Amino acid sequence: MSDLPLLELQCFGVPGARLDGSPAPPELLRRKHLALLVYLALSPNRRRTRAHLVGVLWPETGEAQARHSLNEAIRRLRAHVGESRLASDGDSIVLRDDDLEVDALRFDALLDRSPADAARLVAGDFLEGFAVEGAPAFEDWVAQERDRYRARAAAALVATGEEALAAARESGAGASARRALALQPYAEPAVQLLMRACALSGDAAGALAAFHEFATRLAALGEQPGRELATLADRIRGQRWRRHVRLLGEAEPALVGQERVHREAFTLVTEALQRGPQTLLITGDAGTGKTRLLTECVDRFALQGAVAAVATPLESDRDAPWSTLRTLLRAGLPRAPGSAGADPGALAVLAALVTRAPEALPGVAPRAPADHAEVAAALASLLRALAEEQPVAVAVDEAHCADDASIEGLGSAMTQLAGLPLLLVLSARTTFQEPSRALVHLRSDVGRTGRVPGKVVQLEPLSAAETRELVLRGSAWCANQPDLDRLARRIFFETSGNPFLIVTMLQGLEKATVLRAEALTWPRPGVTIEEPLPMSVPSLARQAMLARVAELDVASLQLLRAASIGALAVDPELIAALTGLAPDRIEQLLAVLEQHGLLAFDGERYRFAAPLIAEVVRGERLLPGERRALRVRAAAALASRPDLESRLLRAELMARTGPAAAAFAEAVAAAHVALAESAPRAARRALGVAERTLQPDDEAGRRALAELRAQLPA
Repeated sequence: MSDLPLLELQCFGVPGARLDGSPAPPELLRRKHLALLVYLALSPNRRRTRAHLVGVLWPETGEAQARHSLNEAIRRLRAHVGESRLASDGDSIVLRDDDLEVDALRFDALLDRSPADAARLVAGDFLEGFAVEGAPAFEDWVAQERDRYRARAAAALVATGEEALAAARESGAGASARRALALQPYAEPAVQLLMRACALSGDAAGALAAFHEFATRLAALGEQPGRELATLADRIRGQRWRRHVRLLGEAEPALVGQERVHREAFTLVTEALQRGPQTLLITGDAGTGKTRLLTECVDRFALQGAVAAVATPLESDRDAPWSTLRTLLRAGLPRAPGSAGADPGALAVLAALVTRAPEALPGVAPRAPADHAEVAAALASLLRALAEEQPVAVAVDEAHCADDASIEGLGSAMTQLAGLPLLLVLSARTTFQEPSRALVHLRSDVGRTGRVPGKVVQLEPLSAAETRELVLRGSAWCANQPDLDRLARRIFFETSGNPFLIVTMLQGLEKATVLRAEALTWPRPGVTIEEPLPMSVPSLARQAMLARVAELDVASLQLLRAASIGALAVDPELIAALTGLAPDRIEQLLAVLEQHGLLAFDGERYRFAAPLIAEVVRGERLLPGERRALRVRAAAALASRPDLESRLLRAELMARTGPAAAAFAEAVAAAHVALAESAPRAARRALGVAERTLQPDDEAGRRALAELRAQLPA
């Protein structure tokens, strides 16, 4: 155990010292005494020769007088810090580091392993406002150290900001960036961090303002921002990087809770940019925010200049080999910069997958692939050519609905692209009725075998505290703190922390003002806290959807009503037959419905943003007679279509409108086609319709169904 008192030296901000936790005596704080302690503490091995110290702190007196001043300073300091603290070793003076704490040394030690802790030590400039008269060499040393620590502190703050950005704390990232710019006004990494933090929080104007302020400072020096920074500003200005369309009149709900998952996901995005391909699989139950997190990951990659393609398959796509990859190709990958560098043979193989959409690969003659491995190699060739030009992000939302061939091809391609800036993001439900074999295999490979670098993250329901934070942010109409607390407790009880339901309920209460008073009366006198809201979650969700639908014009509502009769994927041709609207007008209205958050576009087709929307429109905005008339007309319009999906939909519509015998015959015919096309899920769907329409006395029909079921794979 040391016999020396604890000596603490503060170098950042106003310099100072403490002994054994108490303020140091005035003798120790005399300028040259404190300067001597700090200079020795930051010297190599905390050692300097007497001649060197004399030259730094007493250069303007004679040799004898200077040495006397040094000896006197050491004598007086020893009286307070301990005789052996300032040890003589030949012609050198050594500051012992037993029980010595110096914030600058602590900062240096923390900088690499914990930038956030290092940044917290920087209370101000190095030896802020501190000067020693008649010691120009010391002043020069202070100026050099001040510049060095400013640069290192700015780097620590930028690293801290990047950590905050990885945890979805954009405001914290922006604050760190501004502190870094205060220390280093011309540091591009700091202004880039600030611009990205603003952009990701939805403040494009703030991001561009930061860029212009920085450019103005550089212009005063006759310089201009670097190309990368200027390109980032152009990207933010054009909003080309953001795929997500904000709902009209609605703010983007904040990313609340799940900080560990967000940090892992966004850190992996950075690793994909810096070190090569990464695969992220996001799992969770319905409504836990999988799509939102996938979108945020793709947006962050795109903000760094990536080309992105996203597919959102429907359950009916699982029986169609390469359907998901086909959607990704149609989303524009073959037309992105760098695609000309792909192997022509590879492009020919990919062209065979999109023969119905030749605009995806114009001028390329298709060649049928020999096997799945050849398709994966062709995809890898295309992705390699693109990634050599810019980063590439590929995403599959609702991947549990994707076909196995596409998932296998994507996973295999990622293993062939080492060292390139590529990101593959997939979202899937934790549990699903029929798990995808390929997705199960990919999950076992990601981040575990080393074959597929990446991570699997799982989203969980929000905690009570996280729900409260989301409620506080999304209930501007509720200004009373006790009411806010009550509402937060109640919504957590009703939703069990499901983010989608929380946001839906908050949006419903935002629009349906008549429900607010009842929502805040909880628990009622004489009842337990378990009493539910005066409206159920589905009921309130319906209220929110109806409020959104009520904002539509007549033509948009007409289209939405017609679309609700069919499948979740919108069929423009069928809508034209039901409404009489021209194709160009339908395209315009589909874009309007996407802006209202009722439809989503995945690069190939529009679909309902959620099944509940179609159900609400069909049930609440169509009278029973109108629903039946639309179904009859839709079934008639589909009669001429030979594709399996159209035949299945026609059978389902006929089952609702009759006659039952005709619906049964159509469903059985569709089941035969599905089995012939090796589409077991479609076959089960058709047989389900047939069973619902089978007449009680139809023994022949019953035998036919039994024979068909026997042909289904186990």
